[in-house]
Amino acid sequence: MATELKGTKSLNGEIFMTSFYGGKKNGRCVQLTPEFGVTAWGERYIQLTEDQARELARALNEFVVGAREEAE
Repeated sequence: MATELKGTKSLNGEIFMTSFYGGKKNGRCVQLTPEFGVTAWGERYIQLTEDQARELARALNEFVVGAREEAE
């Protein structure tokens, strides 16, 4: 069963968030789908486990405060 969550705005429109159960291995997950998610090449979305979502949130916060390191 999936649950639609409150999304957020981006430069390209809204980013929709959907919570879903990823099975015993992955547990609770989230899917991020941009407003322009359906294209001629198919759907575009990102699916993350709770741990992956937590790491992405940490990385984005580091970016916001100017602390994210550049890739080598």
